Amino acid sequence: MACTISRRTSLAPDVAWSALTDLAEHTEHVPFTDVEVPAGGLALGTEVVAWTRLGPLAVADRMLVTALVPGRRLRLVKTGRFLHGWADITVRPDPDTPGGSRVVWSEELWLPGLKTLTRPIGDRLALVLFSRVVDGVLARATA
Repeated sequence: MACTISRRTSLAPDVAWSALTDLAEHTEHVPFTDVEVPAGGLALGTEVVAWTRLGPLAVADRMLVTALVPGRRLRLVKTGRFLHGWADITVRPDPDTPGGSRVVWSEELWLPGLKTLTRPIGDRLALVLFSRVVDGVLARATA
């Protein structure tokens, strides 16, 4: 079971897409974390690394772009040693908001070897964390 965050926004789909896929911008909404995206940007097969640091401790959340339909869908699969799971981000025109968008972010998180035990916790944490990210990047895109 994944957590799912759905939002409607007055932002045009291309603006919402740009905001959500600017992964470096996500660091504004996730404490102690920096995201490294290769200079060429997102492409199928690209590895993205989110580094979470607390003092001398650092954990790499490695993600691989496994699906990319520019302007519509991005799927990241977590491939690191510490976190497993995936995120799927879609943006579509919202028929109820002329010129606006409907955003859906689904995510699953778990610890390797402990999926059954940690996935329900990961779903709850992901809902809180990525709701902040979605709301934050969409709000900044309107400013």
